[in-house]
Amino acid sequence: MTKDNVTIDTFQQTVHPSSVSPSGLARQEMLSRILNAYLRETEQHDPYVRIATRPDLSLVIELPRTGQKIYGNLLHRSAAGHHVYGDTFHIAESDEAQPDGWREVSFEQITTLLLDEISSVEPNPEARMLKRGELEQMVYNSFEHMTSYLDHALNVWSPVTLDFRYLEQALLCGHPFHPTPKSLEGFSSSDSRAYSPEFGVSFPLSCFAVAPELVLEDWLDIVDYGSEAPWVPAEMAEAAWKLLSLESKHYVLLPCHPWQAAYLRTLEPVKSLLQQGTLIDLGTTGPSVYPTSSVRTVWDPKEGCFYKLSLHIRITNFIRENNEEQLLRTLDASRIVKQIQDHWTSEKFQILLEKGYRSLKVPEIPSSTQEALISGFSMILREAPESCSSATGAPYVVASLMEVLPGETEPLLFRAVRESLQSSSSPDRVNDTRVQTDWYEWLRQYLELSMVPLVELYAETGISLEAHVQNSMLRLEDGMPATFVVRDLEGISVNRVLAEQQGWIDQVVNANSPVLYTEEESRHRLKYYFFVNHLSHVVQRLAYYTGQPEQPYWKVVRNKLEELRKKTAESSHINDVIRDLLTTETLPAKANLLSRFHQRGETPLYVNIPNPMR
Repeated sequence: MTKDNVTIDTFQQTVHPSSVSPSGLARQEMLSRILNAYLRETEQHDPYVRIATRPDLSLVIELPRTGQKIYGNLLHRSAAGHHVYGDTFHIAESDEAQPDGWREVSFEQITTLLLDEISSVEPNPEARMLKRGELEQMVYNSFEHMTSYLDHALNVWSPVTLDFRYLEQALLCGHPFHPTPKSLEGFSSSDSRAYSPEFGVSFPLSCFAVAPELVLEDWLDIVDYGSEAPWVPAEMAEAAWKLLSLESKHYVLLPCHPWQAAYLRTLEPVKSLLQQGTLIDLGTTGPSVYPTSSVRTVWDPKEGCFYKLSLHIRITNFIRENNEEQLLRTLDASRIVKQIQDHWTSEKFQILLEKGYRSLKVPEIPSSTQEALISGFSMILREAPESCSSATGAPYVVASLMEVLPGETEPLLFRAVRESLQSSSSPDRVNDTRVQTDWYEWLRQYLELSMVPLVELYAETGISLEAHVQNSMLRLEDGMPATFVVRDLEGISVNRVLAEQQGWIDQVVNANSPVLYTEEESRHRLKYYFFVNHLSHVVQRLAYYTGQPEQPYWKVVRNKLEELRKKTAESSHINDVIRDLLTTETLPAKANLLSRFHQRGETPLYVNIPNPMR
């Protein structure tokens, strides 16, 4: 073991032994996320310590407001805060405490200590207790769900060959810097078993038929889709034709998540519309769809598309419904991306368009009721790559590739690379991929497909894609990165100045479009979503599981940016963007722990972390 990391063999013995129970593994995973978030958000970026009296310890976590210190083992020191910890933790009054002055602490006790520490920033005692209690509840909500997902994964066989669906549904532990990565408010235990992707489920869609005058929709293609929309699944259309009376056959079909349909039926305005006959509940019509890693977005393999449905449940920070502003910004984003698609996308770099949205809007009712109906019924249609249905060469969600499944000793990425090699390599090489694969070259190719076009696209068009690991997909060929795909356009931001220069304002989108941002804001989002959220995770996984320090991998990133910079004019915008990435002392990181405590889900707090590319 070195100061910076341990070998894979040591990891196998100390962190993920197959004998660990689902609840024990969930405690480890939850604790890793809470500690990473806490250390990042309190600027304890390098918690490594040497203690003369305790040479077995290498980690210290300061809790200055409550006067505590937590000690443990640091198995991997990460430049961007993706630290790896040992199994045992202690508290003591000081580094020099006598042997009987050290007390071992559990996940539950550490959680209490950290919640006490961060809640002390709230001056109002009542507000402090309320916020602390709610966050604690969500931590244990997340822990319980994660335990059930890990238990399920330990008791089912994974596919012989990885496929698109399996990877979409294998995000068992989630965001590495979130205190409640799997919190889920609204689903009962049976709901979760029926609808959570982590259980490998599929289910049939529900459907409503809506009087045309109540339909709120907008589409990229200038066509009045109405009830004959080509994306409406054949099973749904056939069921509607049989169930609708002659006078209502012209009604427009609105797919709905079955859980959401049951929720909507309980709302008084919906009951009224059903009674009036302007809304008809068609019940379960099909087809069978698969929930993806976001829970509410489902994949329909027959139609080759995704439906981003509304769910009135809180997943991590938000109630997952598409409100009217989100619908508008999603389609505005898609309209702008469509302007550049032919020039900027290729077989190697793809952006999935949101084709349009449909919801229900009732005139002349109170605005709050109106908003609830629009949000509750909204559905966004997203295109899917044809390769999703491919037996080999399907795109995999990057977040899931970073996961280490229970009983495994490496992230799914390593297995995916091995399987991709099977058709072109000898069995000996396939079985020894970690030794044979040149992971520095692998990263170079990955950056060529992802970072290079993302930076170029931003610098030249102003489009900053929200390419975090859950919004990004990767297709492999011969074990190497072949195609990088970005999805979910609702989160993109467009530099207003560059949008004006390209004539998009008032031609493609309105001047007050929610997708338009300042240069500072759009660049901030690029830095966080790709370089901090995405790239630091990939680098840490590659470094730790190949037994290497992170810095050689960050050097690959820096060299690739330098290569790109040399190709550009000194005065160009892209040169300025790259110079900023290479020289800025800090990068922005979302403060999920503090944002969760202060209930700032919609307007998260950010902190600065040291720039690992400097």
